[in-house]
Amino acid sequence: MATTTLGVKLDDPTRERLKAAAQSIDRTPHWLIKQAIFNYLEKLESGATLLELDGSAARDNEDRGELAEDAGLQCFLDFAESIQPQSVLRAAITSAYRRPEQEVVPMLLEQARLTAPVAEATNKMAAAIAEKLRNQKSAGGRAGIVQGLLQEFSLSSQEGVALMCLAEALLRIPDKGTRDALIRDKISNGNWQPHLGNSPSLFVNAATWGLLLTGKLVATHNEAGLTSSLSRIIGRSGEPMIRKGVDMAMRLMGEQFVTGETIGEALANASRFEAKGFRYSYDMLGEAALTEHDAQKYLASYEQAIHSIGKASHGRGIYEGPGISIKLSALHPRYSRAQYERVMEELYPRLLSLTLLAKQYDIGLNIDAEEADRLELSLDLLERLCFEPQLTGWNGIGFVIQAYQKRCPYVIDYVIDLARRSRHRLMIRLVKGAYWDSEIKRAQVEGLEGYPVYTRKVYTDVSYIACARKLLAAPEVIYPQFATHNAHTLAAIYQIAGQNYYPGQYEFQCLHGMGEPLYEQVVGKVADGKLNRPCRVYAPVGTHETLLAYLVRRLLENGANTSFVNRIADHSISIQELVADPVSQIERMATQEGGFGLPHPRIPLPRDLYGAERANSSGIDMANEHRLGSLSSALLATAHNDWKAAPMLGCPAGA
Repeated sequence: MATTTLGVKLDDPTRERLKAAAQSIDRTPHWLIKQAIFNYLEKLESGATLLELDGSAARDNEDRGELAEDAGLQCFLDFAESIQPQSVLRAAITSAYRRPEQEVVPMLLEQARLTAPVAEATNKMAAAIAEKLRNQKSAGGRAGIVQGLLQEFSLSSQEGVALMCLAEALLRIPDKGTRDALIRDKISNGNWQPHLGNSPSLFVNAATWGLLLTGKLVATHNEAGLTSSLSRIIGRSGEPMIRKGVDMAMRLMGEQFVTGETIGEALANASRFEAKGFRYSYDMLGEAALTEHDAQKYLASYEQAIHSIGKASHGRGIYEGPGISIKLSALHPRYSRAQYERVMEELYPRLLSLTLLAKQYDIGLNIDAEEADRLELSLDLLERLCFEPQLTGWNGIGFVIQAYQKRCPYVIDYVIDLARRSRHRLMIRLVKGAYWDSEIKRAQVEGLEGYPVYTRKVYTDVSYIACARKLLAAPEVIYPQFATHNAHTLAAIYQIAGQNYYPGQYEFQCLHGMGEPLYEQVVGKVADGKLNRPCRVYAPVGTHETLLAYLVRRLLENGANTSFVNRIADHSISIQELVADPVSQIERMATQEGGFGLPHPRIPLPRDLYGAERANSSGIDMANEHRLGSLSSALLATAHNDWKAAPMLGCPAGA
């Protein structure tokens, strides 16, 4: 439904009266004005006699003058009316958007600090889990091959970066010539020699020989030293063979992290781990919709998946049965704060229809986390969904929150309050976050005041534990879902939650292809040496064509030298170092650096991106409600100013 904004000019005393009246009934002035208009219209339309104030003729003349004056202000008034009113809890979220880490981290430390007995039990459990994980026989088949490659070619090495670039690009380059050029560029400059014989995996060693050989061949095939016959052989078969081999390797990695190409195939493949006690949450691969056609395609894909998952659930319910995760950006091509009204009018009905379908089968539906600038928009959609009469009494609504965002603790305060107000028990998946690189880069490119995420991973680890505590403290309205592959984080949550576990209290989650070896120690009976805690596998579904962005995030997560998954296989790192308490780590860093919460020394604030050379150009955070409010006030305050535009050259001064 199309809308129009009509400005209302009030003197200061009237404005204060309006604000006071609105606050007395816990509403906004905007809401009160709308109610007054509706009430007046209803009386007029019903033929009621209305008492007019004295001097109405004079007021009419004044209103006509204001109308003419305000005609040029309409765009500013429209913008002002688009600023969303905020509750105290929502304002706290926005205030923490890009708050300096020195202000945030000390508070998190106190919330995440474990008592001495709990810390000791956590360390002991984490060390035992990590030791067993490190010493267990290497995974065979595809999983072992992929993990071997990722371990040998870490993203801290030039060769690892080269392979990462290939993985990121080869699946989306359509023509062979460009793919071969990329292979020449990335493989020929790699120093593959040191990797020979380092890995116990025969496949990895064979791959290294191939990279060494093809690297030399590709690097030198145009140089004068090679014979013409060798040049002909390589020109005829070398690069296509390399391309085929690398393409196969990348697809092998893709298959490691994807449950199946179709939802039916994924459900069948999941049966092996379901038999061990694992649960599943399926995600239909594919990133943001770029067109309405894309959005309709993703909507149909989600609908078909919910029908399939619902039938496979056999009435097990939201906790014991499988569920689905959906991306809001896949449901609308303009999912952004700038298109707020369109999102509410066009995207929300699609979200509601999917949620109602999930309710029909009683399977959980989680709204996935995405980029930071979409967080508060997604909270508006979540709140509207929670108050839908058709969803009253159903507890399958889920939401994902990222611990690497500085707003995370405040978002949790808000969703707990929302759950209480709407009388739902919300399913909250706590993740560490998978868009870190792009969040840092976007803030730098746009010249914003700070970063929405922490610049050091250990801060995220502390944030995760602090936020997990908040979730566990509200069991009557929150079903926590802890997604982590870190043994210390897992053990800390186990200890904080206590020994008196009951079904439906909470669950762990892991990514398909990454977390199963860790959680095979967790899922199962205590009598069998397990921890008797449930784990749900996040299971992507899709073809190679839809795999790219997800694969890149998983490779970044696996290949980073700060990753637990990567470090567990590195025997040069002791078990105690691997499971170190992040609170203690930050305290040691503070002693060395002279302060708590200092940002990463190699990640300057966006304004300092160019160092002493010059300041970075500054931008306006168009997804921050407080910045938008300040911008609106500034626009309205200067709306009556006369501005003249004229050439700077060729005009007399003062003309």
